[in-house]
Amino acid sequence: MSRSVPTLAPASYFTLFSAIHSFVIGLLPFYLPILIWLQYQTLAPLTEFIAWTGVGYILALWGWHHLFIRGYWRTLIALSFVLEISLIYIALFHVADTHLMILGLLNGLFNCSYWMMQRVLFNSISGSNNTGRLFGNLQLILGLSLKLGILFGGYFMQTQPWVIFTLSIIAALAFCVMAFTSLTTQTFVYERSDHQQAKSNISIRDKIVFLVDGPFLYLESYLWVVSIFHLTNSDTSQFSLTVIALSLALAFIFYFIKNTIDKQSQYRLYQVATLLYLGGWLMRGWISPDWGSFAIGLGLLSIAFATALFRLYFNKRFYDKAKQQANYHYLVSKSLYSQLGIVLFFTALTVTLNLTVFSLSQIYWGVLPLIIVYVLYQQTSTPVNNNVLSS
Repeated sequence: MSRSVPTLAPASYFTLFSAIHSFVIGLLPFYLPILIWLQYQTLAPLTEFIAWTGVGYILALWGWHHLFIRGYWRTLIALSFVLEISLIYIALFHVADTHLMILGLLNGLFNCSYWMMQRVLFNSISGSNNTGRLFGNLQLILGLSLKLGILFGGYFMQTQPWVIFTLSIIAALAFCVMAFTSLTTQTFVYERSDHQQAKSNISIRDKIVFLVDGPFLYLESYLWVVSIFHLTNSDTSQFSLTVIALSLALAFIFYFIKNTIDKQSQYRLYQVATLLYLGGWLMRGWISPDWGSFAIGLGLLSIAFATALFRLYFNKRFYDKAKQQANYHYLVSKSLYSQLGIVLFFTALTVTLNLTVFSLSQIYWGVLPLIIVYVLYQQTSTPVNNNVLSS
């Protein structure tokens, strides 16, 4: 069949898919922790919501995997936007009368549909020696599009929520119209994916790291978002501008870092990044609304830098390891174990918070010992053969 519409190259497809989803996430899903906090004013409902999100992700992962291996590419693309818009609709207009379980499960379904597709796309376009630079570029692109969405979301959420809903639909339709005309990327991704390859055994060390990494992803996003909201006087506009300012500062820093990461000693830099990550969690527990504006700004920037740097090295390590084995199954396994960790950790935290009271600072300091687990994921002294799956 001849096609008159220009096709998208895989890298462009990946960039547009990720950027548009990030923009829509910034419009509202980014604000979900704040919406739940404002409604309940305690931490237990938020941690329960996160636990249900993990359950929803695990349930969706089975279906996503079977749709992917059977080649239902367009269905998966459309599903990622349908679930995202459904989540936005309920959060905007029915959050008060929707049970946390329903909202959490829907959030998990969307997270699975988006993150699995994004990881598969990223893995297909990354080579053996450029995962660090590509992930750095990804952080810049997604950061900017996410913050643009946050800016619009913060402005319209309380006064004209229908604008957010309309923008979400327009963005989703725009990508789907462009993407559905392109068969190139679908073919390219399936050729690069080794989903038909037999599963390789994942080490116990990696499984432990993934189990711990899942909870940290939500601690450094959902719970930390609530902390920043408190540090900015619980004002949505001030909160949005603070997040955007942090992102612009980080974008400037990482523009220079990303081009050198693949050329540096990964062993030492991973250790340094992990140490800074530990320092970031110490600072999270320490920073307080009682500090002056400059001190709070400096503290937030330090935490954001330490977190972003660690994620840059951790994800480079993750995608490099994926390319050493059955990479599709490695991506799926990472998601599965991370979500299991989320369900276990946040279920236990919810039960604990229903029995006693903990502050966010106490939670941040309480998880500090778990960071030692990340050391298990550092590169060994034996050089990695990066060319195994480069063909």
